[in-house]
Amino acid sequence: MTTEVLRTVSIVPEAPALVESLRGLGYSTETALADLLDNSISANATRIEIDAQWSEGAPVFAVLDDGEGMDEARLAAALRFGGNGPTAVRDLSDLGRFGMGLKTASLSQCRRMTVVSRCNGQNAALVLDIDVIGKQGWVAVVPDTLPDHPLMMELAGMDRGTLVIWEQMDARSGLTGLTRETFFLRLAEIRAHLSMVFHRFLSGDARKLMIAVNERALKPWDPFQRSHAATRALGKVNLRLAGKRITVRPYVLPHRDRFANDTEYADAGGPGGWAARQGFYIYRGDRLLVAGSWLGLGGSRAWTREEASRLARIEVDLPTDLDDEWRIDVRKSQARPPGELRARLIDIAGSCRNEAREVFAFRGRHTGGRTRTERVHDPVWQAHDVKTGTRYAINRKHPAVLGFVETTGISPKLLSGLFTLIEQTVPVERIWLDVSDAEGAPPPTPEADAVEDLAVRLAGLGRALAKDLTPAQRADLLLANMNESPPALRNRLLTLLEGRAA
Repeated sequence: MTTEVLRTVSIVPEAPALVESLRGLGYSTETALADLLDNSISANATRIEIDAQWSEGAPVFAVLDDGEGMDEARLAAALRFGGNGPTAVRDLSDLGRFGMGLKTASLSQCRRMTVVSRCNGQNAALVLDIDVIGKQGWVAVVPDTLPDHPLMMELAGMDRGTLVIWEQMDARSGLTGLTRETFFLRLAEIRAHLSMVFHRFLSGDARKLMIAVNERALKPWDPFQRSHAATRALGKVNLRLAGKRITVRPYVLPHRDRFANDTEYADAGGPGGWAARQGFYIYRGDRLLVAGSWLGLGGSRAWTREEASRLARIEVDLPTDLDDEWRIDVRKSQARPPGELRARLIDIAGSCRNEAREVFAFRGRHTGGRTRTERVHDPVWQAHDVKTGTRYAINRKHPAVLGFVETTGISPKLLSGLFTLIEQTVPVERIWLDVSDAEGAPPPTPEADAVEDLAVRLAGLGRALAKDLTPAQRADLLLANMNESPPALRNRLLTLLEGRAA
């Protein structure tokens, strides 16, 4: 038996064109830095320092870790495009994926990258320079001298570790030519992104890790605000795919009213704000890949980021060997759920979104489950799912409605007709636009004359409520559904219901 020899033609890629193409994969500075930090974590680093200098509009970035260093042979392998590709068997703690991150992430930001690695007290250094690659092909340069950088001095005093320096950063980074103030505002965004992506490591939930940017340690940002008393954990769900376990934990975060102040509320929103951070949070090896996305899931149409679902966040933990099934991209910033799991994830997310809508609509107040004298939070408005969407209706069994009918003797059928007219003319679209523009902010506090007028009107209705309710219970029932009712309104209403002098 003979083996047929096939005729082949060499198609070695042109280095100048390919390296420029690889620079356009879509990395931002924060996602590029995150890729470098993945390498440090995979090398068992416990401390990572990022130094970012404005340098009169020509910035220089450097990343130093105390992880396992490399000799020249291992460093050269690490700088080889492709390296250990996506089919390689990886350790569970290995955050790598395509064997491209260190190179493509770095060269997306700069034209010259220097890597110095120290192993057993010995240094190895190589430089990737786009101009050199363009002239000589796929080569790394061995520098004559080690770089003159403060972190190089620090590495020299360590037994092991690796330093990566970005020089000749260009327009692709979006950082060149900025004013000093603008540069450091951008750096604050980068810090926030890294605090989010690596929050499990920073908090010690995964493995204790210290990350500092310009000597300031990052603090972890927990997307699910689990330390807040009003956060609702809806229960863990375990899914199986290819014999591997995937853990899903949905959460409904607190309404704005439950935060102590605007600063605390804004911090809980996270990078980009509340609307951008809703949806699924995909983790792989404790590293956050996707920070808020509905992943193209939904019912008849894909879910979008909506005000009413802004409090819904769903944690998904993936093992490191399901990358193909979840279509993890080279930047490790996108994922798509496999078909086998879509229906189950839609069911979990749908329930979470519904819970979030209730919290958003009723400003975090609980409804139902109380006796007549205790149910002071019965909703005045109710939402009903219909084929065409959601219909909003006045609660005909609300204590205020029942008390009004009993006191006035009005025909319930006539009153229901009036309610129907109101329900059919609610300006939902206008309300939605107003709420979106205000980003969920509470309405302004009414002036004193408006408080007095409202208290008088509500007092008349309050007297029509069930006789076994105390004045305080009547006041609470009437004010329960009102947005940010000021204390002055309750005090004045209670005075009128008790029959006391003003």
